[in-house]
Amino acid sequence: MSAKINAMARSNNSGVIRPYKKTAKHTLKNGKTRTYTSYEARIDMGEDENGKRLRKTVSAKTYKDCMSKINAILKDKNEWGMAVSKTVRLGPYSEDWLAIKKTACDPSTYRGYMTCVRRHLKPYADKPVKDFTPTICRRILNQMQSYDQKGEPTGPASISLRRTLHTTLNQIFKNALADRIIPSNPMVAVDRPSPKDNEISKSDEREAFTVAQMQTMLSKAADMGPQAGAIWWWRLLTGMRQGEILGASIEDLSFITTDEGIPYGQYAVNWKLEQIMREHGCGEPVKGVYPCRKKRPSFCTNPQWRVPVGYDITPLWGRWCLTRPKSKTGRIVPIIPLLAQVMQTYLKATAAQPNPYGLVFHRPDGRPIEPDDDERAFRELMKNAGIDNPSIRYGHETRHSTVTLLSSMGVDVGLIMQIVGHSSIAMVEHYRHADITERLKAMETLDSSLNLAQIEWKK
Repeated sequence: MSAKINAMARSNNSGVIRPYKKTAKHTLKNGKTRTYTSYEARIDMGEDENGKRLRKTVSAKTYKDCMSKINAILKDKNEWGMAVSKTVRLGPYSEDWLAIKKTACDPSTYRGYMTCVRRHLKPYADKPVKDFTPTICRRILNQMQSYDQKGEPTGPASISLRRTLHTTLNQIFKNALADRIIPSNPMVAVDRPSPKDNEISKSDEREAFTVAQMQTMLSKAADMGPQAGAIWWWRLLTGMRQGEILGASIEDLSFITTDEGIPYGQYAVNWKLEQIMREHGCGEPVKGVYPCRKKRPSFCTNPQWRVPVGYDITPLWGRWCLTRPKSKTGRIVPIIPLLAQVMQTYLKATAAQPNPYGLVFHRPDGRPIEPDDDERAFRELMKNAGIDNPSIRYGHETRHSTVTLLSSMGVDVGLIMQIVGHSSIAMVEHYRHADITERLKAMETLDSSLNLAQIEWKK
């Protein structure tokens, strides 16, 4: 079967776009010929960011249908400066966007994006990107649910999860706008979820422990002895994040003794413990099967960490690694004298334990303490201290407690934020640099507030 195609050129140079008539003759097996007629046009869409001319080809069986397509595209172009894609759907486009993000953002941020795309946006995967409006996006956010590990809904999503979805949708649509798939980003008109929203549950609010509660927890931790209780004194008296505590390195901890023989110290926050996932590095799968023949990436013959190029990572054990902290690397946290004494006793008591990764806090066999185990142990401490509803309280609340207590003692807010690493206020105080003496004096207010000298440690 053969075919010949003739294209009829435009009859004038008026600039008006009109369809070309195309005829195609096909020779059948019986020797007869059949002629097919269609209409086609090429529309100049301007230039891309590199100055390359962009043209769009449309075709139809009839002249009228082809003109209708031309007019629709020209309407989009005249109104928005571009043609809107009618076929790109959210699911496939979001996966392409995820592939780009995997090499451009840190692992925890990528996990948040991936959860939003593959779980929370899954019901909308087949919906064309162009059909999303601000109203639809608000509805998605308002109806968002939380899920347990089995994938079962557990109730309305938290404020942080809603914000992550808002960011995810906003970036996807910004990317689609840059790709000339949509004329505008619908998320521009959608407010970022905030705690004042009626839909946000009270469980999203973080509380601060009272002075009495902190004193009781410190006392109960002291009853455990240094090996088991030092980590809780460290948490309650430094205001550090959980990952920063579990990833604390001995080489970043230093002690100084005054002329009076009183020890104090400082810790430089350079690392945090983080779970990093791995992926196959053996090649592309064929019909769902990777060249290594292993299903799980961790068993691949060439597993790769799922991190951007150049991301600073120190593998420890299994999926646990040390990565750079959320706030500025090298943030100095003062260690007040009583905490310094506790830590020196703790380090001596654990010196004989294996510690291949040089962690301050670790399991007896040297492995890092996993966050879930740490959270369970802290809730057990709260339970022993008589704190109500420990199952719904979090260790992260100690940061709120430290900030609240320091503020109540009149410590400068900019200095507090430098100590605990809150970036928002730190940006306001961007040009303020406090030395260790000033920071230590600020943290010593915790000693006087909590009357730490009255707490005796179990030998």
